[in-house]
Amino acid sequence: MDELSAPRERYDSVIFVGMTRDGTIEFIKVYGEDKEKALEILNRFFNEKNLHPADFILVDEGFEDVRDKKIISTRTEDELSAYLARLGLKLLSNGVLYLEGKDRIYQITTVSKELLEKIKGQKEDQGEFEVAETEPYVDVESITDDVPEEFLSSLMLLELREDAIIINEAGLELDKILKKCIKGKVKIPRYLEIYENIIQVFDEEIHEKLASHAEWVLVKTPVICWDYYVDSIEEFEFRKVEDRVYSAPLFLKAYRGYLMLSDPPIELVRKLKKIKRRGYVKFPIGVRYHKIPVDFTLLIETKDAGKYEGLEFPVKIKFLSFDEEMLKKLFLKEFGVEVPLSVLRQLPKEYRTMKALKDLKRLVEKLKLRNPEKETSELLKAALVIMIGEGHEGY
Repeated sequence: MDELSAPRERYDSVIFVGMTRDGTIEFIKVYGEDKEKALEILNRFFNEKNLHPADFILVDEGFEDVRDKKIISTRTEDELSAYLARLGLKLLSNGVLYLEGKDRIYQITTVSKELLEKIKGQKEDQGEFEVAETEPYVDVESITDDVPEEFLSSLMLLELREDAIIINEAGLELDKILKKCIKGKVKIPRYLEIYENIIQVFDEEIHEKLASHAEWVLVKTPVICWDYYVDSIEEFEFRKVEDRVYSAPLFLKAYRGYLMLSDPPIELVRKLKKIKRRGYVKFPIGVRYHKIPVDFTLLIETKDAGKYEGLEFPVKIKFLSFDEEMLKKLFLKEFGVEVPLSVLRQLPKEYRTMKALKDLKRLVEKLKLRNPEKETSELLKAALVIMIGEGHEGY
């Protein structure tokens, strides 16, 4: 027996297989210290066992929390062993993996096409995969430190799950805010199988996995944020990963969730609105097309209210730059200092934002480290001069 298959003590990877009585391998799960290691071991195993990767389907991958474990072995995987036994498979491994204080470890799980069909065909009368979903909702209590109180009710409109344009003059960090306040749990397909083509919907870099099944993944309500000045327009197309395997466009990965675009091209917005209105996107298969249903809420963030004039949105949300009264309240909250309105009126519009307020707070904290003896009011005045480049009389 070769070294990879020989049972022994291991420290960087371990392989589990589900095998039929006649020795056919139907299930493979590899643990590695990182993704690269897990992939390397999986490919070596395919080669040494003369298995064809095309005969297996990737059903799960990502980091697992192992803080409560010292080792990984067939003894620690009793639930997996019991599940495979119900499918007529015996769980075997190539040894014991010693975790040596690791908090998490990467795993890749693949099953044969025959086993996947068997799982699909079973009546799920057992409750092990019945995981409750929670409709998306907005938790404003989680963002009271990030959003002025006056804006919270506007964010609640997102619960309507209607397309919206958001005028963000106030410079709110909407990508972080939405990911923080939009809650809920929804099931998304792990992948779509279309005429022997696999379209990967679940994306471990985008989705927060809560539970999983061979066919679907329970995730936190997807909130996908895309910035025209940073990200690629190609993310809205089917991208070929390998032969007959494609990565789904962002709007499919946002299934049952939200897709927020920052200052996107008008043509992209038109295209997505048409796809939503039609209810599906076409996936090309040779000279034919397959229709894939879509379900996502489109959010357009911009500072330019007139840029998307003529495009209809059921919901319009305005986060305008702060007026003097709001600034006074925010300065008092952040710095504990009562700033005269005469000073606040000198602040240009571009500095009446949440981003500018956070920049100012960071400057004050750094100045405090250098001048611990000075009062906050003095440090705040110095920070304003540094940030804006002007003095402020009367303060």
